[in-house]
Amino acid sequence: MEIKLARHYGYCFGVQRALNMVHTALKEGPGPVWTLGPIIHNPTAVAELQEMGAVPISSPGEATSGTLVMRSHGTTKEEAALIPPTLRVLDATCPFVLRAQKKAEEYTEKGMFVLLVGDKDHPETRAILSHAGKDSVCVKDVDEVQPMLSLLKGREVALLAQTTSRRDEVEKIVVELKKAGISVHCSNTICTATHDRQEATVELAKECQVVLVVGGRTSANTRQLLEIARQCGAEAHLIESAQEIQAAWFVGKGKVGIAAGASTPDRVIKEVVGKVEELEKPNCEMETEKGKGSEAPPAGEEPETKAQEEVAPVDQKPEPEAPKDQAAGPQEEPQESEAQDKSAADLYDESFKSLEEGQIVKGRVVSVDENGALVDVGAKSEGLIPASELQRKGAFATPPLSPGDEIMVYVQSSDPGDGTLRLSKRRADEEMAWQRLDEAHREGTIIEAPVVQEVKGGLVVDVGLRGFVPASQVERGYVNDLSKYVGKTLRMKVLELDRSKNRVVLSQRVVLEEEHERLCADTWATIAEGQVRRGVVKGITDFGVFVDLGGVDGLLHISELSWGRVKHPSEVVQEGQEIDVKVLRVDKEKGKISLGRKQVLPDPWETVEAKYPVGAVIEGEVTRTAPFGAFVQLEPGVEGLVHISEVSDRHVIKPEEAVNSGDKVLVKVLRVRPDERRISLSIRQAAPPVEEAAATAGEAQAKDSEEAPQEEVSEENPE
Repeated sequence: MEIKLARHYGYCFGVQRALNMVHTALKEGPGPVWTLGPIIHNPTAVAELQEMGAVPISSPGEATSGTLVMRSHGTTKEEAALIPPTLRVLDATCPFVLRAQKKAEEYTEKGMFVLLVGDKDHPETRAILSHAGKDSVCVKDVDEVQPMLSLLKGREVALLAQTTSRRDEVEKIVVELKKAGISVHCSNTICTATHDRQEATVELAKECQVVLVVGGRTSANTRQLLEIARQCGAEAHLIESAQEIQAAWFVGKGKVGIAAGASTPDRVIKEVVGKVEELEKPNCEMETEKGKGSEAPPAGEEPETKAQEEVAPVDQKPEPEAPKDQAAGPQEEPQESEAQDKSAADLYDESFKSLEEGQIVKGRVVSVDENGALVDVGAKSEGLIPASELQRKGAFATPPLSPGDEIMVYVQSSDPGDGTLRLSKRRADEEMAWQRLDEAHREGTIIEAPVVQEVKGGLVVDVGLRGFVPASQVERGYVNDLSKYVGKTLRMKVLELDRSKNRVVLSQRVVLEEEHERLCADTWATIAEGQVRRGVVKGITDFGVFVDLGGVDGLLHISELSWGRVKHPSEVVQEGQEIDVKVLRVDKEKGKISLGRKQVLPDPWETVEAKYPVGAVIEGEVTRTAPFGAFVQLEPGVEGLVHISEVSDRHVIKPEEAVNSGDKVLVKVLRVRPDERRISLSIRQAAPPVEEAAATAGEAQAKDSEEAPQEEVSEENPE
C-alpha cells in the first residue's frame, strides 16, 4: 500500500503567527495568558497551549488580569468592546481575515449590501459580519441565495467570502446574482494557503482510493477538504489524531492519501503517517486471506468505476453533480452553462490585480531559497524576486525574508505569454525611500534613522538610502567622539536632497535647537515661585548644582541641597540624576532661577520634641565651635548648641580646650524649641559626677588587684 501526502499541508502563516504570539505572551508575561475562544481550531494544539498555561475563555470579561490574545479567526466589535482596559491585548487575527473585515467596512460605508459566503456559525464569519453592519447576510451556498434575489434587486451587492470558502462555490453565486440582473462587486478574500490545500486535496483524491483528512472537526477549512475529497470520488475520513484510524479503511486499497488543514500540527500529521505504516502489514495479510473476491466496495458505497467516471480531469476544478433534469435537457443548456461558468470565472478574475511595470505593490512571501523568493501579490501567478533584487548589501543590509512576511515590491516586468512576473524588493525600498525623503524635505517633518558608521567629517545613517550627517549637525554643541553614535537612532530633518547625485544630507542639530527653543519658551511661560518641578542634574560645582528644568537651567545652592551640612554637592546628587526641586526665586529679566531641594524633603525639626525629650542623653558629633560654645549634630539637619559654660565641668576660656570638630560626645538635652529650630545641650551634665567617677575607678582598680596572680605579688613583696 502506497502512502502519499498532499502537496500542501501543515500550519499556514496566520496559524503559526497566532501560536507564536501565545508562546511569546506565556514567556514574557506579565500575569496569566488568556485566549478568546480556541486560538485556532485544532484540539491538539489548543490542549498543548492549555498545558503551558494559556486559558481559553468564551468572553473577554472572564479575564481578570494579564494578557488576552485574540483568536486567529477574528473578533466581533461587540466582543472587543467588552475587553477590560486593564488587560494587555495581543491581536492574533489572521491577516486574511483582517483584510475581509476591512473590505466589509469599506463596502458598508459606500452603502452596499454585504453578502458573505461561509459558515454563519463560524467565529470568523461573525467577526466579518460585525464589521459589515446590520443589513449584511451570510449564505452557505447558491441554494441559500436564490430566495433572496427579489430582495436584492436594485441594490449594489458586495460579495465577500470566508477565507476558507471554496472558489467554485463563490463563482456559482456570482453567476446567480448576475442572472438576476443584480450589480455585484466581488472581492477575493479567500486565503491563498486555503486554496493551495484545496487544490492539493483534489489532486490527492483523484490518485488515491482513500483519503485521511487530518484536523479539528470544528475547523472550517478541514471540513472543506473532507467535502472536496468525497466529491472527487475518494473514500474520505476526517480524523483529529492517529488514534482514530481504523484498519478496515485500508483493506483492498492500493494508495492512501493524507491531507491536513492549515491548523494541523506537523507532529500530528507524522503520527498519522506512522500509524498507517504500522497498519500496512496487517492489511496486506488480510487482503491475501480474502482473495480477489474481496475487492468489492463495502455496503453503502458506490463502485469505484462509477466514482472514477465522476472525477473531473486533473487540470479542472471539481464540480458537483449536475441535476438529472439538466443532464436530460437539450445540448444548448450545457453550452449556456459553460458560457455562464466562463463569465463567472472572468468576474472572479477581476478581483485579481492588474499589474504594470513600474508599480509598487504589497505582497506576501510564499517561499525563499538561494535563488530568490516567490511572492503572492494578488495576481493570477506568483512573482519572482531574484536573489540580486532581494535586499541591499553591506552596511545597509536588510533582515532576511521568511515565508509569510508582507513586503512592498517593484514590478520590473510581466510576461503575459508565460505568466512570468518579475519583482524587486530592493528597488521598491529605494523608490519608497526617495518618496519619503522628498515629502519630509518639502514639509520639514522629522525622520528617524539608525547610524550605520562613522566616516570622515560626520556620520552615515540608513534612511532607506545612504544619508550623511555632518559632524556640525549632530548635536547643538561640539561633539568630540562621533563613534559613540554608531548603532543609535537619530531624529533629523532633511537639509539637502539631490537624486541625480544620490546625495542626502540631514541634521539632528536643527531638530534639537527647535525643541530647545520650544522648551525654553514653555518653561519661562509657566514657571513661578513656589512650584515643585522635576529636573535633571546638568552640572556640579563646589558651590552648588545646575538643574535643567526643560531648556532652562536653575541654580541649586549647596546650602539648599539638604537639611544637613554638605561638604560637596557630589555627596548628595550625581550628574544626569532626576530630582524634584522647589522654585525659590525667578528673575526673568536676568534669566536666573534659584532652586531648593531640602524644601521637598521631610523636615527633621517636625519630630525633634518626640525624638529628643528634655533630660535625654544622646551621642552627637561636634560640627563646629564658636567663642560662645560648640555646635553638636544629633542627626542630619538637627544641630544643638552647647554653651561654653556647659562644655566641661572645669572652667575653659575657649571651647577648643575641651572639644574639637569631629569629636563624638555625649550630650544632655536641656531645652527644645522646634519653632525657633533650637536645642540647648550640655556635655558637662551628660558626664557622670566626679565622686561617682572616682568610686567607679576605685572599684575597677580593686577588681584588677584581686585578679592579679599570687606568684607575682610574692616576687614583688617577698617579705
